[in-house]
Parts: sequence; structure tokens; C-alpha cells
Amino acid sequence: MGGTRIPDTGESDRAGTDDARRRFLQGAGAGAILLAALAGSRAWAGGRPEPLVRWARELAVLNGRVVRGELAVTDWQARIEQLNTSVAVEDLVAWLDIDRLERGFRYPTRLADVADPVLPADLVSPGARRAWFVRVFGMRRGGTIIPHVHNHMVSAHLVVSGAFHARTHDRLRDLDDAVVLKPSIDGRLARGAIISMSDRRDNQHWLVALEDRSLTFDVGVVDVAASWPYRLAANSNHMIFVDAGAKPQADGLVVAPVMSFGACAAKYAGA
Repeated sequence: MGGTRIPDTGESDRAGTDDARRRFLQGAGAGAILLAALAGSRAWAGGRPEPLVRWARELAVLNGRVVRGELAVTDWQARIEQLNTSVAVEDLVAWLDIDRLERGFRYPTRLADVADPVLPADLVSPGARRAWFVRVFGMRRGGTIIPHVHNHMVSAHLVVSGAFHARTHDRLRDLDDAVVLKPSIDGRLARGAIISMSDRRDNQHWLVALEDRSLTFDVGVVDVAASWPYRLAANSNHMIFVDAGAKPQADGLVVAPVMSFGACAAKYAGA
């Protein structure tokens, strides 16, 4: 779901949405404080289970291969889904100290609170992380990852607590001010379920929390080569917000108008 910079929506609604945007994309405030505390405490110091050590190493290799163009984006999706479900959710949560990170979330709006877990530097060097990230998104009941598509990015979203209603679409083509979408997933994601996105599959994603303390553990890779020509430019976080809930056409396709962050957040998260 985006990188580490605040997106430029190009609209006049910046003043009213800056705080929400930072929470949505950066995990500002308490989450950032906890991130620093976690880095100092080394949550994994109490043990380094071999399955999780192997998971971290394989994660770095997999993400590096898709960035270098050695792996097709749909192959990355299949392999990241397999990798992130190869370890028990409770073990991953404990090893990355996700419960501790979540205690800093305050859920002041229906947008997500965000924090970045720390991976052991001897397993995943900071240099290897230049084009990818791991991130925890937390929401109260009714909280929303507002609908958007990505350029030059792949991501995967593992539910580690609570449950979500997930709606995704394949991105078929861009118009001058809209994206043509084909519905793909519309259902409940419980703890342990995972979805992923790329240019080729489920590029539009929109999640609504069905329970309090609903959390996803995300892996995102940016600067991925496009597998088809984009007509629409994304913001600095590789995101384009869209009105994915627009009424489908007779053929079932959705022509989803592009929205500013503020307009999308207002419509889909009441923010």
C-alpha cells in the first residue's frame, strides 16, 4: 500500500487531510515512537526460530528478484502468498512484536493506523530494503483501507487479527480520468487469510474492518517495472485513489473515476 512519503494529491484539500494522510501512510505519532522502541529492544532477541529466520531470508530474496525483473509479478504473488502462510500467524506476530506495535494505535478515525515492524539487520540488510517494506495496518470496526490502484508496485496483505470485507478488481485499462475495473474478490478475510496485488491481478483493493482490532501484515515492493502501459500517473506513493464502489455497467465492469485522497477518504472512511 504505499511508500514512506506523504502523497501529493494535487488538490486543495491538503490542509484538512494532512494528519489522516500521515496516519494512513506513515504510522505517525505513537506508532513511530513504538517503532523506535522496538528497534532498541530487539523483539527477536529471546529466540530466533528457524522457520522465521528462513522466512525473513526468503522474503528478501523474493522481493529482490521481482525488483530486478527476474520474476513475473504474478509469480511473486503466488510465492509471497505461499511464503507468508508457511509460518504460523501467532509465531509471526510474536517474532515481530506486532501486539506491542498495535498497543500504540489510537484509531482516531476510520483510516488505518500504521507502524513498521523491524527485521533483524543480519538477515535483511537495510540496503536490501531500499525498494520494499513491511508494514502493519490496524483498524477498528468499520475502519477502511480506501479503494486505490497502484503503479509500479506489488503488495500482499496477511490478516493477523480480526477480519475484513475485501473487494478487489483487476485493472483492465486507464481512461483519461478513470480506471476500468473487473470485479475479482468480494468476501470475508479471516485471520490467516492473504490477498496480493499486481498490475496483472487484483490491482484495485479496498478493505473494511469487520471487527475491532483488525490488523494486516503487509509486504510491499515498489519500483517494479510496469507490465502494461499506464495512462494515469500515480502519486509519490505509487497510488491512485478511485471510486471503486461506482455502479457497474451492464457488462459488469466498473468505470471508477479517479479521486483525490481527501474525496476518497471522505466517501469511504468518513474522514
